[in-house]
Amino acid sequence: MKRAGFNRKYNPPGPIVAILTALPVGLLFCLHYGLWPSRFGSFQWAEPFLFFAGALLALGVLGLVWAIRTLIFVVEERRWSWWILLAPLIVLGAVVLGAAVPPTPFDEMRPEFEQVARELLASPGSDRARENVEIGRFDISRVFEGRDSEVYFREEPWLGFGTSTGWVYSPNGEPSGFDDFSSTDLGGPWYEYKSVWRD
Repeated sequence: MKRAGFNRKYNPPGPIVAILTALPVGLLFCLHYGLWPSRFGSFQWAEPFLFFAGALLALGVLGLVWAIRTLIFVVEERRWSWWILLAPLIVLGAVVLGAAVPPTPFDEMRPEFEQVARELLASPGSDRARENVEIGRFDISRVFEGRDSEVYFREEPWLGFGTSTGWVYSPNGEPSGFDDFSSTDLGGPWYEYKSVWRD
């Protein structure tokens, strides 16, 4: 409530809140689509994870600021402003776009994966492993040969220590795997796998 003789003007959350909202939304957008520098830098898995967590925290704080300023403006000024909708529309637009246009799926990248698999199988026996391989948006921590001409592409995890996931090029049928292993047939010589290390 306004005090007698005190005429303070309250402003709605405007362009500054919208710009500050757009920054973490843009960061999450880049992470979602793999438009991000290699995860094989000095921080490896921690770098994108920490930026992801930081962006979510920033959005939470900005959402709280937006809600408080909107409430104060509407209650004290007793009117409406279209500026109030700007920050939520930025978030909503990013969510809709992310849902409507998914990241490049594995199926579209199969030729590139298969090329790497064939090159590795054609390499000398002592050189049939690769570390830190980038294939499109996919960060592969290790590519290595298994039994019976199998080639494993272990995806770089964000978390999940003790759990290995990725894809297998297995032209001779279902892959033999390792540890507590399960695989899903993707058609052709390709399988998606998950392996959990047990004591």
